[in-house]
Amino acid sequence: MPDVTSLANGWDPWPAVDARVDTQAVLLTALAKLKPEEREVLTLVAWEDLTVADAARVLGMPAGTGRRLLHQARMALRNAPEVAALLTELNSVKESQ
Repeated sequence: MPDVTSLANGWDPWPAVDARVDTQAVLLTALAKLKPEEREVLTLVAWEDLTVADAARVLGMPAGTGRRLLHQARMALRNAPEVAALLTELNSVKESQ
């Protein structure tokens, strides 16, 4: 976290804020393009920290169906051009640091 001295020396927090907002917008757009069932399984596994079997059980489907839907969701996100561009950009920033 920058101190007051760095603020006086021209530190600008806005590029980081803009990047975070852009990232969120890209991810929300990509998630909205998923089929509802794919999004539900992905959300339960990624954000609610459930196993795929538990997520499937919550949604009233066989575990194999949950695994298939999670795989499809991950592939759709991985293959979405805007997500691929975002990941490439984030990886290049990490490498330059």
